[in-house]
Amino acid sequence: MDKNKYLIALIGLAGGFILSFMLTQNYNKSNAAPASSTTPSGMAGGAGGAGRQQAMMGQVQQVIEKAKNAPNDFQAQVEAAKVFNEVGRMAETVDYLKKAQAIDPTKFDALGAAGFIGQYYFDQKNYAEAETWFNRAIKADPKEADLYVALGETYIQREPAQPDQAIAQIQQALTIDPKNGHALGHLVEAYALKKDARAAEETVKRLKETEPTNQRISALETMVADLKAGKTVSIPKE
Repeated sequence: MDKNKYLIALIGLAGGFILSFMLTQNYNKSNAAPASSTTPSGMAGGAGGAGRQQAMMGQVQQVIEKAKNAPNDFQAQVEAAKVFNEVGRMAETVDYLKKAQAIDPTKFDALGAAGFIGQYYFDQKNYAEAETWFNRAIKADPKEADLYVALGETYIQREPAQPDQAIAQIQQALTIDPKNGHALGHLVEAYALKKDARAAEETVKRLKETEPTNQRISALETMVADLKAGKTVSIPKE
């Protein structure tokens, strides 16, 4: 299952600044330079584009400088985070969001950005820090099932894994949303890590009944078969 399907709707920042839990390994992607043209008109257009880009970069720099010069201005930090997010600079985005959170935790909770930070640290394999931010996100929005799934994943992926904690969090997600296929898939993994083949197999069956088109079913069935055969369990990639 594509995690973006369940993550993208979770994080929205007020005033039109929309963030998501976008799962990506490339945090420094470029927003593409304009292609060059060999025709005179293309050259003129290129020059105009370069001018607009320069003006935009000037505006970006102003936003960043304002945030630096006003370290206690909550909105200035949020605007700087927005700028960095728009150009794919996730480390800086998170840095300014954390500054905003330190200034006013209540306003920060209203932005719904704690989960975004949690997902950033998850992608960096910093599962302890991801856990901290997912817990903050849950405190701000305790009815969002996918936040519990994301928290549960931090326990599955860390070494050594902590399957009991993962199961507890994912079961909480399923209490909120019993047909959450993403949660069921990770619950299978947690039971497999716990070496509870019966519970893992039953959860696969539940997933097949709930979401028969789930693309992870085959891989999860293979994992459970390996568990029952006494083989080493390997968590399938999502």
